[in-house]
Amino acid sequence: MKGFVIKSFLVFLAIALGYRMRYRLMNSALGNPLIRRFLVGSAMSFPGLRSKMMDEII
Repeated sequence: MKGFVIKSFLVFLAIALGYRMRYRLMNSALGNPLIRRFLVGSAMSFPGLRSKMMDEII
């Protein structure tokens, strides 16, 4: 029981810190060309997102 409480608290803490630092994490991830290419490629695989982005560009 004690281990479950500690693990739950650590998961909650990690989520809270990730949310507070979300823009810093996103900037560091997108600063790496390999990760940026993967993330953009993954985002473009969603048809709705891709058409919305292409409509804004054109």
